[in-house]
Amino acid sequence: MIQKTMKAMLLTGHGGVEKLEYTEDVPIPTPGAGEVLVQVTATAKNNTDRKAREGLYPTKDKGDVTSFQMGGSATLTFPRVQGADVVGRIVAVGQGVEDTRIGQRGLLDFNLYADDRRNINLTPDYYGHGADGGFAEYIAVPSDQFHHVENADLADAELAAMGMCSYQTALHMLTSARIKAGEHILVTGASGGVGTALIQLCRIMGAIPYALSQRDK
Repeated sequence: MIQKTMKAMLLTGHGGVEKLEYTEDVPIPTPGAGEVLVQVTATAKNNTDRKAREGLYPTKDKGDVTSFQMGGSATLTFPRVQGADVVGRIVAVGQGVEDTRIGQRGLLDFNLYADDRRNINLTPDYYGHGADGGFAEYIAVPSDQFHHVENADLADAELAAMGMCSYQTALHMLTSARIKAGEHILVTGASGGVGTALIQLCRIMGAIPYALSQRDK
C-alpha cells in the first residue's frame, strides 16, 4: 500500500544550494485520468536544473533573474520539485489506463505539451520546471509520456543518465542539419551529455563523428 506522504527535495527560490530543502511530508500525487503514478528509482541532474535554480534564464526585455519563459509567462513557481530525467516503476494508474502497466519500468518524456500532440512542443516547458519533477519518491505523469524500457542490462541510474534532455537535444541538432549516412560530423564539447548523445546517434545514423574535447576530459 502506498503511503500518503513522500520524501522530496524542494526548490524554495532562486539562489545557491541553500535554496534546496529536504522534506519528508510532501503529499504523494494522485494520478488523474490518463496518468500513471511512478515510484522514482533514479533521476539525473542536468545543467538545466542548476541554471533554473540559480535564475540564469533572464527575461528578454528586462534581464531579470528568473526562469526561462519561452512560452509566455514564467511557469517556475516555488516550492518546486526539480528533476527532468526520471526513471522509475509504475505503481498505480488513473482512469483510462490499463492495469497491466503497473510494474513497468520506464523513462519519462519530460516535456510539458500544450495539447495532445507529442511530436511538437509549442510552449517549451518541462517536468522539474513548470511541474514537479523527479527529485522525490513519486511523480504522476501522462501514461503516453512514460515509456516502458525492457532492456534489463541497463541499470536505473544508467537509464536516467541517458534521459530525454541530452538525446532529444542531440537528435534535433542532427535532424535540423539533415545529417545523412557517410557524412563527417564535428562534435564539440564531446565529453558532455549532448556531445556523448551526438556521437552515439551519429553512429546509429551511419554518420562519422569527430570528437573535440579538453584533454583532461
